[in-house]
Amino acid sequence: MKRRLRNYLVILLLINISFLSLVYYISSIKFEYEKDNSEEINTGKYWFGDRYFLDTSFELLTIDSADSSQFIEISRFFEDLLQDNEEIFYILGLIGTGLYFEFQLFSRFILTGYISGDCTLFEIEGVNVTLEENKILDLIQEYLDYNRVFNKEKVALFIKSRNRVNGNLNYNGITTVIDSLIKKNIIVEGSKLTRTTVLLNTNRKQIYHLIKENPGIYKNSLAKKLKVCPFVTKWHLSMLLTFKLIREVNINGHIGYFDTFLSTEKDIIFYTISKEKCSRIVEFLKLSSTGCTKSQISKALHMHYNTVTKYLDEIDKFNLLVKRNVNKKEFLHLNEDNLNQLKHKFTQK
Repeated sequence: MKRRLRNYLVILLLINISFLSLVYYISSIKFEYEKDNSEEINTGKYWFGDRYFLDTSFELLTIDSADSSQFIEISRFFEDLLQDNEEIFYILGLIGTGLYFEFQLFSRFILTGYISGDCTLFEIEGVNVTLEENKILDLIQEYLDYNRVFNKEKVALFIKSRNRVNGNLNYNGITTVIDSLIKKNIIVEGSKLTRTTVLLNTNRKQIYHLIKENPGIYKNSLAKKLKVCPFVTKWHLSMLLTFKLIREVNINGHIGYFDTFLSTEKDIIFYTISKEKCSRIVEFLKLSSTGCTKSQISKALHMHYNTVTKYLDEIDKFNLLVKRNVNKKEFLHLNEDNLNQLKHKFTQK
């Protein structure tokens, strides 16, 4: 896309250089027309009456004069003018043609979205689309408002009949844009939803935001937080997966869910932190300003000492703990700065 845009700008630059050169050349030419009888036409001598006639041969124009009626050979005047300045009018024709094609190129690139910096004009839930794709998507949504599911062939015929798309796309052009939207997971064959409407469901939207806030969270944990049936949670997760808003990862036989735009590099870190017991330990450490020992954590959370030790060791691998010894006792603090930087660093969005 960037190479195509660069080539387009080079073409525009060459056209403009040529145009400026021609303008400079024309400005250096003196427009002068000499009459055969060396007498200039003084328009002040004539007044135009209410009636005038220009015959079909473009030869004679009848005008009334204060002195007398005369015939002025208009055609001969223009023939002499064209003959004496034929080169100038030829250049003007070339300039007009060049400007016309430049305007056509410019308009086409605006309509297809290539005129913007990243070759796109719109963003739909993190996915960039061109102006043409956005227009097609609006018509697809209009089709889905009155039909049960999306069907590519029927939608293409519907859009063609609406005749609202700039650029006058034919059937093949429309299907090409639709294929691009399918590839970008904006629309899905056989579904009534699109990427713009899939989050209109309240529970589904809450699940999506919980996954973004708690990378690696698993299905049962989502169901508990939302207090909904696991089967309902599974259905909403399947819809989010269909439109590639989230991804699922199998870690040690357990399925964790992540935002699609989160890097896969640290999936294990986020999955570990998202575990219920580990998450409770992390939240407890956040509340402790002076730090606490493993025994204090075990007692406060009613969790076995070995379980606390296991998760603290996991957290420590990710450099998320600060340790200090006081009277031969080890006090632990959560390194919140590292945790926040970790989430920020590996979020691509």
